[in-house]
Amino acid sequence: MRNTSPYGLSHAPGQLDLHVSVPDSNAHVFGVDLTHIIHTNEVEAAKGGGHGGGGGGGGGGTTYPSYTSGSSDGSGFNITINFNGTFSQQNHDYFVAAADQLTAIIAGDLPNVSVRSRGTVTNVDDIVITAELGAIDGSGGILGQAGPTSLRTGSYLPATATMQFDIADVTDLGTAFADVVLHEMSHSLGFGSIWDRLGLVTNGEFTGANALQQYHDVMHQTGNIPVEQDGGSGTAGSHWDEETFGNELMTGYLNDGANYFTGMSAASFADLGYQLHSDYLQHVDQGYIFV
Repeated sequence: MRNTSPYGLSHAPGQLDLHVSVPDSNAHVFGVDLTHIIHTNEVEAAKGGGHGGGGGGGGGGTTYPSYTSGSSDGSGFNITINFNGTFSQQNHDYFVAAADQLTAIIAGDLPNVSVRSRGTVTNVDDIVITAELGAIDGSGGILGQAGPTSLRTGSYLPATATMQFDIADVTDLGTAFADVVLHEMSHSLGFGSIWDRLGLVTNGEFTGANALQQYHDVMHQTGNIPVEQDGGSGTAGSHWDEETFGNELMTGYLNDGANYFTGMSAASFADLGYQLHSDYLQHVDQGYIFV
């Protein structure tokens, strides 16, 4: 979803601080700000799906413990979400559902890494995402900010990420916020955000072999996959092309009606370097899957 640089944003008392804290670099990870600002004009068409709860300057009223998706013994791929502040039950559940959906695709355990940020050392298996709802600028304007904050050396797979959203806009979105969370959590795992580091886009087209197989065999298309070239920094080059794919969830714009997460998007995680579950694709209706 379209974004601009977070730097220079004002931060008033009681508002979310959108100045990213980048972890220290070491032999196994390096701190990097791959976050992006999300604007409400990318999701306005999907508003009106019922309210997700929450009000005031926080996220709803309940403080939740961290949640880890995937295998309980840590042997497979796990997404840990640290919930900062308060959330409504429904908004909390959207983050949990997105983590569960992505670990239903990604199977392979990544090397544990130690990440140091603001003097605190965290042992990460496999990614830790900080989630936060609060006040930014009220209804309209900036919806939030999301993306990786540290990458593993060598593979570039993210170790930490942040996802922050304006509670006023979250409430306006209602149930459509679930699609926003899944979209932005996919970016936090590397979709779009590390494509350039892995050399996966050439001449405005995605060339990863696994996503291409879905594009050709299931979606019955030829050539490479068109990547969005419009929308400015953060949208261009990091999403599927909106004109080509419409309601596919990983275009730069959330559309009205059902947004589909296709086998092409799922397979692209293998192109990032993740090991996928052998049965990760559920082919329905021209290759669309609901994960």
